[in-house]
Order: sequence, then structure tokens, then C-alpha cells
Amino acid sequence: MVLIFPVIIFILAVIILGVGSHFIVDSSLHLTQKLKLSGIAVGAVFIALITALPETFITLLALRKSQMIAFGNLVGSNIINIPLAIGLPALITTLTFSKFARRISLMMIISAILAFLFLLNGYLTPPEGWLLILCYFIYVIYVIKKEKNNNQKLKIEGYSNLKTALLFLIGGIFLLLGCYLIVESGLKIVQEMKISEFYIGATIIALGSIIPETAVSFAAAFKKQGEISIGNILGDNIFTMFVVLGLVGILNPLIVKRRELYLSILPIIFITTILFLITLKKDRKIRRMKGLILLIAYLIISALQTIFLKRY
Repeated sequence: MVLIFPVIIFILAVIILGVGSHFIVDSSLHLTQKLKLSGIAVGAVFIALITALPETFITLLALRKSQMIAFGNLVGSNIINIPLAIGLPALITTLTFSKFARRISLMMIISAILAFLFLLNGYLTPPEGWLLILCYFIYVIYVIKKEKNNNQKLKIEGYSNLKTALLFLIGGIFLLLGCYLIVESGLKIVQEMKISEFYIGATIIALGSIIPETAVSFAAAFKKQGEISIGNILGDNIFTMFVVLGLVGILNPLIVKRRELYLSILPIIFITTILFLITLKKDRKIRRMKGLILLIAYLIISALQTIFLKRY
């Protein structure tokens, strides 16, 4: 009975987060269309930047109370993102992507490997955090430069400037409120169930924080905008690994045990490598079987985390 209230608050927070993210994404699309970029570029940089806000807020809010919840949410969202927001839609509809998706997925692997090497000694220092953030700016410049002259531009119905501003403001308020409630209710659940803070961050809280990008990816998939779907998820993961992890290292130097490191960053590399191999196929499509492979890979990772990380 004691758990009922925190669980209700958590579910309410996820709903608030979803609504806020919807407003934020709608307003951001109006702005990004003026840049005349391809779907993959808009998804990988601008939409990803917006949909990554919940992970960012939740991680930074949790950092003040628990480093392990913060780190768990950060890496857990990266693990869940690909199978849930790419693999699951692929079971229902075919996702089509361009060659550039291969480069984005390769960049995601590189970002995870770099984070793994930095954390291999057990902690992340402020200089390493700044270096990760610098890498993200290099990535953004590269994507925009490569896709600026792409002929396949993103066509979106625009809003008035006033409507855009209002949507962004309301969405931002909802995001902050939802993130705060998720962290608070997540901590209550940890205390009551005696589950390790890292595990709750990497599973339940991470699942709640990826609602925005999952919603965007599903919507894009059903509108036959596979590039936006894939670009959004990979761009979100790259932002999280470079910027959010970098900020954590700068604000509160992170200390990570080998067990948590091996069962977090290595699974990210593993599941992103699977996606990279899928993008090497000449047909440039993600169909049901490939989506199923991504989901099975996640179930294996989840089982290993439950066995080795669930308890303190």
C-alpha cells in the first residue's frame, strides 16, 4: 500500500512529460523547417536536442540526490531508446533511411566508446566533461555542413510566432514539472523496494524519460518519415552521451563502479552496433525481423542488468 502513491505520481509525471514534450517538439519543428535541412539532419540535431531535455533535466535533478540514479537514467535511456523507438515501430511499419544514417550510428558508437574509456578508471573529471561537450559541437557542425545542401528537405506545417512561443513556454513548464515528479517518485520507489539506485535509474526512470523521443519516432514512422525517427533517436543518444554526461562530469565529478560501467556503456555499444550493421544493408529499410532483433537484444541486456544490478 505504501508504494501506491509514488507509483501514481510516477505515472502522472510520465503523462505530464509526454504532453510537455509534444508541445516542445511541435514548436521546434516550426523553427527547424526554416533551416532547410533534410529529415535526418533535423531529427539528429534539432528534434533530438528537444526530446533529450527530459533525460537532461532528470539526470541533473537526480545528480543532487543520487549519482547512481543520475548515471543510471543517462545510460538506461540510451539503451532503451533504440529497441523501443526504432525496433518497436519496425514491427508495425517499415522504416526507410538514407546513407547518412550509417554515419550517425557510427558517431553514436564512437561517443559511447569515448565515454567508456573516460570512465574506465572509475570516475569522470571536469576536463573530460568539457572534452565530451566539445565533441558534441563538432558533431553538430559536421551534420549541418553535410546535410545543408540535401535536396530532400523537411516539409512541415508552420505556426505563427506567437503560437510557437506559447507552445514552447507551456511545454517547458510541463517538462520541468514532469521531470521533478519522476525523480521524487523514483526515489520513493527505491527506498520502499530496496532496489539499487542505479537499477531504478537505468530502467523505470529511464523508461519514463524517453517518452518524448518514442512518441516522435512513432509519429514519424507512421508518416513514412523514417529518417526523422532514426535521426531523432541516434541524435538524442549522442547528445546524452556527449553533453549530459559531460555536464555531470563538470558539475559533480562522477564515480562509477566497474560492474555498473560494464553493464551500461558496453550494452549501448552493443545495441548501437547492431543498428549500424542494419544500416549497411543496401535496401535502406528496417523491417519487422530487424526490429525484432533489436528488441531481443534489449531483453538480453535487461535480463543481465536485473540479475547483476537489481539489488545493492
